[in-house]
Amino acid sequence: MVYNQFQKAVKESLEERFGSGYSLTLQSITKNNGLTLDGICISRPQEHTAPAIYLKTFYDTYKNGKSFPQVVDEIMELYQTQHLPDDNFIEELHSESPLTDRIIFRLINEPANRTLLTDLPHISLPDLDLSLIFCLSLNKKDDQLLTAIIHNSHQKLWNLSTEDLYQYAKLNTPDLFPAQISSLMEVIKEIARKSSDTEIKEEDWSGLFDPSPLSPPMYVLTNPYGVHGASCMFYEDILKDFADSMEGDLIILPSSIHEVLLIPHSNHISYEELAETVFSINQEEVPQEDRLSNHIYYYSRSKNHLSVAFTSSFPIGTMNP
Repeated sequence: MVYNQFQKAVKESLEERFGSGYSLTLQSITKNNGLTLDGICISRPQEHTAPAIYLKTFYDTYKNGKSFPQVVDEIMELYQTQHLPDDNFIEELHSESPLTDRIIFRLINEPANRTLLTDLPHISLPDLDLSLIFCLSLNKKDDQLLTAIIHNSHQKLWNLSTEDLYQYAKLNTPDLFPAQISSLMEVIKEIARKSSDTEIKEEDWSGLFDPSPLSPPMYVLTNPYGVHGASCMFYEDILKDFADSMEGDLIILPSSIHEVLLIPHSNHISYEELAETVFSINQEEVPQEDRLSNHIYYYSRSKNHLSVAFTSSFPIGTMNP
């Protein structure tokens, strides 16, 4: 069956399994960078939220040979394992007195989200292609972070200016999601340790990783959760302090909305080559909704200022030319 038929068939099959106590709706949901996903929302009358389960991946497994009943079983299982935020937080989102100590900011690409930003209070960052949007950090369960985007309607309900939101978020975000800076080598080692069934000895690393002496050192800036860690760039003094420790300016590669790479500035580094690398990785490795930018950024230590060092000619939604 074609995709539209698949969506309707899933809805009908789930309605039969769940029974009359559940409400199911098919919705197109706009995500970051203009990505639209087809999902099915499942709720009960006493619940304040309806988790969305996106269907395209399930359709792909169906096309690859998995039976339709098996696919529906997997959707049921996913729904049953999803965590919902506590009711008091959902009520807070729609009350006139917000939890101001839970307001945080997130970093997104501005040109790729112009339509979305018309409905969101946000701050356009000067000299950059980025915007800060605001969310409520709801709760954390089993390493899952639950957040709700703050819309214009919430801002009006709470009678808070965008500057008010920013001042709260500037305090809360570093507290709830503290910044971490690690060498890229250490990050790679940690990933390898977690994915390996056997212990990798320290002397084995030299055989696995033998970087060129001409390669610049790279550092990963993110938070302990590895989620929306690129926002850490705008924590107070985070870039300044790191630049001071490196005794120089910084080149910043926007690897995704979840982390950025920091490189001590060197006259031997080619911005154009870096931009080509970022673009290639964005296209081949980073999901569309997780991309931050194709540009290269520059932090001036003397000016304490972040700007675009090299402008890519390709927007982040561009496919390989």
